[in-house]
Amino acid sequence: MTDNTLVVHGKSGQEARARSMTDPSVPAYVPTNSTPAGIPSPPSANSAHSIGKQPYLFSMQVKPIVSAGKFLGDHGIYFTGWNVAQYSGVPAGGIDHGSFFNNFAGVGIDLDMQRIASIPGAKIHFLADEVAGNGRAGGDTGSSWGFVSYYGNHNGFQVREFTWDQALFNNHLFVLAGRSMPKGGEFDGSELYCMFPSFLCSVPTTLTINGSMPSFVTSSWGTRLLYKPTSKTYIKTGIWEAEPWLKSSNHNSWPGPDWGFDKAEGEYIPTEVGYRTNFTNDKYPRAYDLGFVYDTAAYSDPLYNTLGQSRPLHGGTAMTRRGRTQLYLQAQQMIWKPEENGTRGLIVFAAANLMTSGDAAVKDGFVAGLFDWGPFASRPRDYIGFVSQTLIWDRRQVHAMDDTMAAHGHHNQWAAQETMMELNYGLNVAPGVMFVPYIEYIWNPDQLGRKTIIPNVNTAIQAGLSVNVQFSPAFGIPTLQRVRN
Repeated sequence: MTDNTLVVHGKSGQEARARSMTDPSVPAYVPTNSTPAGIPSPPSANSAHSIGKQPYLFSMQVKPIVSAGKFLGDHGIYFTGWNVAQYSGVPAGGIDHGSFFNNFAGVGIDLDMQRIASIPGAKIHFLADEVAGNGRAGGDTGSSWGFVSYYGNHNGFQVREFTWDQALFNNHLFVLAGRSMPKGGEFDGSELYCMFPSFLCSVPTTLTINGSMPSFVTSSWGTRLLYKPTSKTYIKTGIWEAEPWLKSSNHNSWPGPDWGFDKAEGEYIPTEVGYRTNFTNDKYPRAYDLGFVYDTAAYSDPLYNTLGQSRPLHGGTAMTRRGRTQLYLQAQQMIWKPEENGTRGLIVFAAANLMTSGDAAVKDGFVAGLFDWGPFASRPRDYIGFVSQTLIWDRRQVHAMDDTMAAHGHHNQWAAQETMMELNYGLNVAPGVMFVPYIEYIWNPDQLGRKTIIPNVNTAIQAGLSVNVQFSPAFGIPTLQRVRN
């Protein structure tokens, strides 16, 4: 078993034969832009001989950059990052038709402090990202949550992570402390989610809608503790300061005014237990986890004002409520492979997020999907993905939207649930470069972000192309691995 000091240097023989026992169950180089680590480790010689050679159209790996990356890696310095460009359009349904462009970029550095300063098991992670473009034009669909997967709080520059990562007790305990984000792959996440451009990335949407924490593109002060009793099991928990104001405000430079503790309005405390295997210890890798979130921050009641009246009908200030809890379950497993000892195959996955206290916007949320990694032997690093997500709205949210429609002179009833489905194909055209055409269908677009509700908007179609460039595999530079579960 290797630990989280594993370093991947492209095609280096001895190192390529190693594999962290905590890697995701999808082979490298799945472009996981939700995690600061960038990409998982490459498949090991013990588990992935059959992955085959991908017929690339081009390569951006040039010798000076590859050599410089290896030199820096040998001295404990690793650059990471990505760029995701997405062009999308709404050709039918929704509230308007048109097209729009968005870009999501991240760049960071990981420092192996054992190599740099002889501190065993220690690392420093820094990552900044930026969302740009006219993402809110995705409102053409009429859905506040169904038009772009990495929709952030705002366009602009954000610090995603600045942490100290410490392995202790023979790599059984891992402490991560500093500026980070529990929804950036740490809790209620899967490496599969960000394979879908339109609405699912990092975590199920319910976790984002119902929590005080902002989008996963930003961060706040927090600490995560991860304990691994065995190579296949883990228990982790953490605490973050809840800063709801970040949902509508930028960092305004770095470090920014939110780096103090004066804007904290509570604590965000997630806990998760799980079981996860990979190709070194399971021919059909699987992952199961159960989690619970306690959010102490104040939030606005979906329906009532401070006088206990319907706010859409009577106006006023929203009633302030405090404290929400949420239970979540996740499962994913490879269920079929064309080659007994290969890594190509079909993966099923599902998730459920259930509100257990409080009146948040979504009562329950469900995700289910299929992911076929390497659908063709001749193209083993392509993929086909299908996913569906249903949001069942809280009764007060439904009541509030019905009253909003009545206030606008409509007699329609607001749908009690919203469902989105996406089908895509990932074309791996170069090392670290994916072209992903996709199509999405939405039932009952919610129109939550609109001042004026348009009746009879029952469906919407969105189609587009996402170009995902992961810097480490694209330029052939090494990656410093980390343990997350």
